[in-house]
Amino acid sequence: MLVWRDIPAYFASMFIRQVKKKNTKSGKIFFQYQLAQASRIEGKVKQQSILYLGSEPLLADTENRKMLLGILQAKIFGQSMLFTGDYPKSIHELAERYFEKFQIKYKDIAIEESVSIPPVKNKAQLETIDVNSIGVEDSRTFGGEHLCSQILEKLDFAHCLDSLGFEQKEIELAHISIISRALFSASEYKTTQYLRDNSELKRMFGFGDENEQISHYSLYRIADKLYDKKDLIDKLLYKKLTGLFNIKDSLVIYDLSNTYFEGRKANSTLARYGRSKEKRNDCKQVVFTGVINAQGFIRYSRIYEGNTPDVSTLEDMIKDLKTHSDTISYKVVVMDAGFASEENLQYLTRQNLKYVCVSRKQIKNYHINQNASVYTVKDKRDNPIELQVFAPEGFSDTWMYVKSEQKRVKEQSMADKIFTRFEEELISLSNGLDKKGTTKKIEKVWERIGRLKEKYRLVSGKYTIEVFAKNGIANQVTWQKKESEKTSQIDYGVYFIRTNFDKSNEIQLWNVYNTVREVEATFRCLKTDLQLRPVHHQKDERIESHLYLAILAYQLVNTIRYMLKQRGITSDWRNIVRIMNTQSIQSIIFKNETKKFCVRKPSKPIKEALDIYQATNTKSMVPDRKEYVVYH
Repeated sequence: MLVWRDIPAYFASMFIRQVKKKNTKSGKIFFQYQLAQASRIEGKVKQQSILYLGSEPLLADTENRKMLLGILQAKIFGQSMLFTGDYPKSIHELAERYFEKFQIKYKDIAIEESVSIPPVKNKAQLETIDVNSIGVEDSRTFGGEHLCSQILEKLDFAHCLDSLGFEQKEIELAHISIISRALFSASEYKTTQYLRDNSELKRMFGFGDENEQISHYSLYRIADKLYDKKDLIDKLLYKKLTGLFNIKDSLVIYDLSNTYFEGRKANSTLARYGRSKEKRNDCKQVVFTGVINAQGFIRYSRIYEGNTPDVSTLEDMIKDLKTHSDTISYKVVVMDAGFASEENLQYLTRQNLKYVCVSRKQIKNYHINQNASVYTVKDKRDNPIELQVFAPEGFSDTWMYVKSEQKRVKEQSMADKIFTRFEEELISLSNGLDKKGTTKKIEKVWERIGRLKEKYRLVSGKYTIEVFAKNGIANQVTWQKKESEKTSQIDYGVYFIRTNFDKSNEIQLWNVYNTVREVEATFRCLKTDLQLRPVHHQKDERIESHLYLAILAYQLVNTIRYMLKQRGITSDWRNIVRIMNTQSIQSIIFKNETKKFCVRKPSKPIKEALDIYQATNTKSMVPDRKEYVVYH
């Protein structure tokens, strides 16, 4: 008979649970049965399975289950039970078989001293095992996946998709797709291989059945659906990000980049030849723009044809800004020179927007006003940068003179290299006039000079070139750098920043302009860390989905990096992934005389990974998952 101890926190009762199952191949419905226990622990009712009863056909009948439960409880707790003589023999035999299995499973537990079967979790579970049977199986990467899934949970991304009509399986697949892009940065086909062979990610989101593989087609479909809801997702996600980090959203940093294609893309509307930032003028490309805040989060983005000029995209950006903001008045637009045409600057002013940008125009041989203050700041390498605000004639806005010593050295070096190459080509051409077999007709010599001037057009206009000839045959080429160009080196390292702020000073303008570095870091992360380039997709709609998936992955990556920066951890994303991949999860297998045990357990994170978990306020471990087989 069970002895009830004076432990008021626990109360236990047993029942037989019927579980509905479906064969994934045949679609056939069947039932499995478990002996389960409901325990009231500290005022809360919790259920746990005690003994697996299989798919015994006799248990399909409710009365049979009641009779079996009564016999089992009596045997387990050593109680005598009256009126069981009328029970069918088959029920008694079944109860005897299950009780024997129960005794094997719980042979080391004093039943008369236990109110909870199995014992409550705060008690150690001790087993005698064969150490020679210990093995490790199915080891997979875990740390990066565990971190990213918790960050998406903080962003409430599942609720966002649920509110947009995504089904549960689609939400899980969207999480897998975004995290995969952040961690693996691979094609959809290659991603399925990572999910199948290397990563714990799909199991974390309920795709644990080996028969339930994720195909690259399913990744295509979920990316397409995410892009279909792009505007709503961008709005909800950005609102969550600004709320989570209490971001004051006043700066609007705008820039444009492009990525090239592999293949001809003959039927593509988006793929066009254009000015490539990667210098891949041999490949078609697609243009994408981003509106980014000072913390590096993307407010929204657009995709354009590959030959779209920078200046033509600004009005679209302002329209999107109005759609995604409560008000746009007096926001500050920070942009590079590519967008800063006079027409665009006037348009921003008419929209009651402030701007800070690099001037497309230069004021040659400008000298700073010696009677006004000159501010000097230092760059990251401790090089001096001179700043001075002034108001040039013919312009209604404010300009700031900027002279960077590091930029001067770089531009001087580049110019010297081009000058040297141009002069070497001219020397080679002139010396060739004395050699046999060289074209010497004056018309042909001028053609060669014309090709050289086109090749070195950045410097060729700074020279005066003459060709001497006799009877139409050239015999000498001379050149000389123009006098006005000999003193033009004063412009190296100098550029100008423009703004329509009514009252502005050097330090304020410099700090605002330097937020454009966030755009550079964003596009660098997209292209390098997330491997946005090159694009291999053939269909335009798939190209758009591919780019948008990378942007969602970037939002996840930047959330993690922003949280780490606040705690002084400045590692780039690839290094963060390397650190987190040191934490794996594996199945530990061991046996004793009557059972085979399998414990699915993650490894403890190294110090660097633990620092990342702590900085992002996420958990470093998950509970062990234990399974075992009882031998009959």
